[in-house]
Amino acid sequence: MVSGRRGEKRQEQQAFALKGTMPAMTMLCLRTADVSAIERQLEGHISQMPHFFLHLPILLDLDALGDEPVDLGALAGLLRKHNLVPIAVRNPTDAQRERAVAAGLGVLRTPLTRSPRKDAPAEGNTPTPGPVAVGPAGADRGAAGAAADRGAAGPARRSRDAAPAPDAAGEPPPAGLTVRQPVRSGQVIYVPHGDLVVLSPVSSGAELIANDNIHVYAPLRGRAMAGAHNNADASIFCMSLEAEFVSIAGRYLMADEIPDEHRGKPARISVQNDGLVITRL
Repeated sequence: MVSGRRGEKRQEQQAFALKGTMPAMTMLCLRTADVSAIERQLEGHISQMPHFFLHLPILLDLDALGDEPVDLGALAGLLRKHNLVPIAVRNPTDAQRERAVAAGLGVLRTPLTRSPRKDAPAEGNTPTPGPVAVGPAGADRGAAGAAADRGAAGPARRSRDAAPAPDAAGEPPPAGLTVRQPVRSGQVIYVPHGDLVVLSPVSSGAELIANDNIHVYAPLRGRAMAGAHNNADASIFCMSLEAEFVSIAGRYLMADEIPDEHRGKPARISVQNDGLVITRL
């Protein structure tokens, strides 16, 4: 009898638990509703780093589209065709929210609101993107932080054949970026021109992308992609190689492909004979 009562009082085991977490996702900030144009640019990026994009979760930011209608069903199908995983939309209008739900996408609830509509820049005067740090909505983005959402597609990448252009004041595009605070999981830091230098640890789930070299004067535990525009002369330097993924000009190594003798050691990663090699520093 006693054991029976205990059995009746015993709570049924829970099947799941809900947690308000934000996993690392790449944010694709749409600047056009033209699905064909999006596909052309996307194919160029995927051809450079195919393994990086494989099954990558995608968050669609619709802020720059304003009220422009976009076929989110076709866009979601396009992303899935290229082995990407569309998850949700951010900053939709009411009409866009309905299309997102019909396309099987979630709607990200975020305290961030739509930015005021601004006049589009005159043709030929589109500003050139500088160093950009992108992270999931609500994430603390540290050193490269608050100025990071300058219309970047996360990671914001320039097309391979796009030439750097001076900004409106005639100044050359900014070159290089130094990050002094830790790069946390979910953050993406992208430098289209010059080297990326990080003086603090890079956490698992963080991503570093640069057209030239990447220097990490601390443990590198996330992903690092140098030579993003097919620059095979680029290198990755770190004080402690603990990366999940490293890539230079489309060549890559996964974590389990990094030899044990280089794990946790200072290292340089470079391209030799069309593959990646790791040398001790």
